[in-house]
Amino acid sequence: MVLSIVTLAVSLVTLATAVPVDLLTRQTTCYSGVYIIGARGSEEAPGFGEVDSVVSGVLAAIPDSGSVAVDYPATVLDPLYPESVTDGVNAMITLIEDYIGNCSSGNIVLTGFSQGAEVVTDTLAGGVDKPDPLSAENVARISAVAVFGDPTFTHDQSFDAGTDTSTDGIFARETGSASLALLNTYASKIKSYCDTGDVFCASGDNDTAHSQEVPTWGTHAVIFITSLST
Repeated sequence: MVLSIVTLAVSLVTLATAVPVDLLTRQTTCYSGVYIIGARGSEEAPGFGEVDSVVSGVLAAIPDSGSVAVDYPATVLDPLYPESVTDGVNAMITLIEDYIGNCSSGNIVLTGFSQGAEVVTDTLAGGVDKPDPLSAENVARISAVAVFGDPTFTHDQSFDAGTDTSTDGIFARETGSASLALLNTYASKIKSYCDTGDVFCASGDNDTAHSQEVPTWGTHAVIFITSLST
């Protein structure tokens, strides 16, 4: 299903949960645990948004860990969604490169919801009219990735999770594309959660499916992240 940007805007604004989480400033403290970088969904308040519970769960599970929220517009209209995603990708790459440049060891974890999920996967694999993806050398420092409701979701990938098994997202990566092939090289460290009917990752008509993916799968994601990062 192809949605106009206006329809996408209205839907995402309706779904957005403005979680009052303070935006963490960039810092160069190095951690023996993990450094988790989170990207909020469209129109969520600055901070981690919906994935706050995942970030908190990882921090509780892995001692001496830190976190930072990606500072980007997370909008669908001003700037337009593609520009917002690009801003998010650039900001996430900068956070990753800064941490690696200052810390010679320690794992990095990425997580994101909705538009933030696309920011994460575009950071790893690029996309149409997106910045160059993170280098393979830097991806090697990433121990785990958990995204929820990614509009670029492509069904039948080994890293797919959730209940959707037959439907693609509204901005799905094309089968056979370089972007999807690159993402699959990192498959062992990724979980992409999408449930049947989700408006964005499954091109469905169920708003609730989208908004409930983090509550439904968040604990599973924390366990997955912890298993790869300790």
